[in-house]
Amino acid sequence: MSEQENLRPAPGWARSMRHATVRPLTAATDAGRAIDRLLVAERVARYGWAYDERDRAGLEDCFTQDGVWEGQIMGTDPVGPFEGRAAIVDFLTGFWDEQSDQRRHVFTNVVVDEVGPDTASAHAYLILLGSSDASMRPLTAGPYRLALARDPDDGVWRMTRLSAGFDAPY
Repeated sequence: MSEQENLRPAPGWARSMRHATVRPLTAATDAGRAIDRLLVAERVARYGWAYDERDRAGLEDCFTQDGVWEGQIMGTDPVGPFEGRAAIVDFLTGFWDEQSDQRRHVFTNVVVDEVGPDTASAHAYLILLGSSDASMRPLTAGPYRLALARDPDDGVWRMTRLSAGFDAPY
């Protein structure tokens, strides 16, 4: 194995490939903006809950009708994109019959980068765990980048684009 292969993924791959571009922190200027930051972070968590508990309706609720899910493994191997809520949910739920373990999407280091009146962006690290046979093991980790929009009908934040990054195949 070459030295380059030993470094896969290259340290800092997400930043160098502009997959993760966390902006400097700015002060919240009003309570409404602070609440929106919390609601955006909650949407990220609800995505993990819906997937792990095999809640198709919950997954559907995470995305806008024209949402996009895309991914990359170690910054080099693309997955998707899957365009439209139905295609995203079909792709994600398609794994459920193959996965006999209990998955847990643990999102940490959630950074809500930007919040406007109707759009927001966020970053989070995923730690993906799998449990079976009375034991738990880490499967992969990586940076997620999310774009969200406030639904004009109900005011709820939903993902317009989820760009998943995985530091190792799983």
